[in-house]
Amino acid sequence: MTASAAAARASDGLPAGLALAAVVAGGLVEGTALGLAQSTVLGARLGPARRRAWTLVTVLVAGLGWAAGSAPATLRGGSDNGSPALGLVILGAAGLGLVMGALLGLAQGAVLRGRVRHPWRWVSANALGWAVAMPVIFTGATTAGASWPFLAVVGYGAITGALAGAGLGAVTGLWLDALDGPPLRHRLVLRYLLTRRPAAGDGLTALAVTGTHSRRTFRFPVMCAPLGRSSFVVLPGHPTRKTWWHQLGDQPMVSYLDAGVWLSARARVIDHGSLEWSVARSAYVARWRRARIDDGPLVILDLRPAAVPDLIVEPTRRCPQDQGPAAPGPRAVEVAAVPS
Repeated sequence: MTASAAAARASDGLPAGLALAAVVAGGLVEGTALGLAQSTVLGARLGPARRRAWTLVTVLVAGLGWAAGSAPATLRGGSDNGSPALGLVILGAAGLGLVMGALLGLAQGAVLRGRVRHPWRWVSANALGWAVAMPVIFTGATTAGASWPFLAVVGYGAITGALAGAGLGAVTGLWLDALDGPPLRHRLVLRYLLTRRPAAGDGLTALAVTGTHSRRTFRFPVMCAPLGRSSFVVLPGHPTRKTWWHQLGDQPMVSYLDAGVWLSARARVIDHGSLEWSVARSAYVARWRRARIDDGPLVILDLRPAAVPDLIVEPTRRCPQDQGPAAPGPRAVEVAAVPS
């Protein structure tokens, strides 16, 4: 952005062709810097070839887009006559950031395809990130006076560019983990659950499920409803698109969050048509009255470990013909635990 500010000021008084060339050069510097910086952060995901492609599309969309947006004012000679109010400038800049950010996200998301699980989440990241950055940039460009010395304009451009870059990086950085993991909203809800520590019985918890093939552990929030005294029922949202509940056949042991603590439970999937499914559905609808349950699967979390046998202590009976004292101590009889 420092280069763009310097190019815009240096173009004052130049012929139209040279002024446009200066603005385009400044935009190319801005796009190249952005593309190189972002591709460095995403280097492990992109690989060498995709890093070059990332930089190229960033230069084409961000750099040339910025130059195209700056060209009309440059060709008019940078006159301040008839400039709109600062509030309108900020509002228009936010709208421009949403549109241009989405276009840049689409181009960069195409480069991410095949390298991350959710490449198109980068579109939202860019749209919101540039909606934050553009008002800062346009505020700096609007408040820099035409009579300011060249070095003052360059320094002011560096300050506003640094602030805009910090805002862009802070917003888009929130989406980095979401490219291969759960969406950002799930991470925010998980942070709430770990901070506020609500009990699972209140209806909101989180699950930690390990993938059968990847061996990665995925943590995500879910709504639940109590089922008896030692079970919860969970409705997998959009079961045709979600895959976590398919893992429970091979990996039945999961973790759930209760008052900020991860505890173990045995999960099992029940399909539509069984009596247990009807009972579980009734329990879930009783807790979440607006829930819509068609004929999809439900997941039951059994909180009591079923693998540990119960021990029933049976007193030793004394035989009638036994004249001596009874054998000391009770004996333990192991019986199979009855699943609840």
